[in-house]
Amino acid sequence: MEVLILATKDCNHRPLVEERLKKMGISYEVRYVDEYPELVEKYEAHSSPNIIVDGEVVYRGDYGDPIPTEDELKSLFTD
Repeated sequence: MEVLILATKDCNHRPLVEERLKKMGISYEVRYVDEYPELVEKYEAHSSPNIIVDGEVVYRGDYGDPIPTEDELKSLFTD
């Protein structure tokens, strides 16, 4: 499973998402939108952070929305 966090460098929520994924033992990569404009276009990432699993956006941060809880994240990674 490939997990990608696509975010802005100053995104306050990205470190919290990373912390939760680490706690769950899920490997991931972080890519920053200003360094990967092609990913912004591909995934239509107009907010931050975005969690992409195997090429599919499973979470899209939206202004004012809370980041996913640990239980919500777990549901993204279990069948």
